[in-house]
Amino acid sequence: MEELLTLTKVTLPKKGNKPNFDEAHVLLALSIIEKEQPIGRHLLMKKLGLTEASTRTMIKRLKELGLITIDKVAGILITDLGKKILSNIRSKVTISNEIELTSINWKSELIKIKNGRIILEKMGLLNLRDLIIKQGATRTLIAVINEEGRIELPPKTFDESEEIKKLKEELQSKVNKLEINDLIIVFEPVNQHLAYKIALAILTSA
Repeated sequence: MEELLTLTKVTLPKKGNKPNFDEAHVLLALSIIEKEQPIGRHLLMKKLGLTEASTRTMIKRLKELGLITIDKVAGILITDLGKKILSNIRSKVTISNEIELTSINWKSELIKIKNGRIILEKMGLLNLRDLIIKQGATRTLIAVINEEGRIELPPKTFDESEEIKKLKEELQSKVNKLEINDLIIVFEPVNQHLAYKIALAILTSA
């Protein structure tokens, strides 16, 4: 994916120094800028949870790569190239902030990956779960959309408890625009940077 290579360029070490931000921070920054532009550096810094030095470095690199422009009065603006990167990634991944699942008492993030069932079948359930936890999730729930357009929790069993049925019904109601073979990742804690980090880790492992 060309857009992932562009994100990586922003995070490359220079003069032996690796910046204190990753590709997920870069993607989150572009998303914030697009939503709130024009935005000032200090507000962007707070929303990203980065230091001023790291934010300044990221902004400089984003500008060098043509992903943003800077208006000295108004603030930071995203370019058409920046919008294109976001659009390409969003065509594959949707991130929903703070989904509450009352059936299991979770306040969580939700990631939907288009045709992600292929990734699950390639990696295996346990390896995918391990990858998600390795990124920083404390717990996770993995689901797919079956041929009937319904939520399925792998490994598939034919003797489901009432609790599992309620969870599947609740998930079904929480996810927008379900499509066959979509992969659904639900995880805690609620953290947008972590959501982008998990999504990128899954896409690059596919």
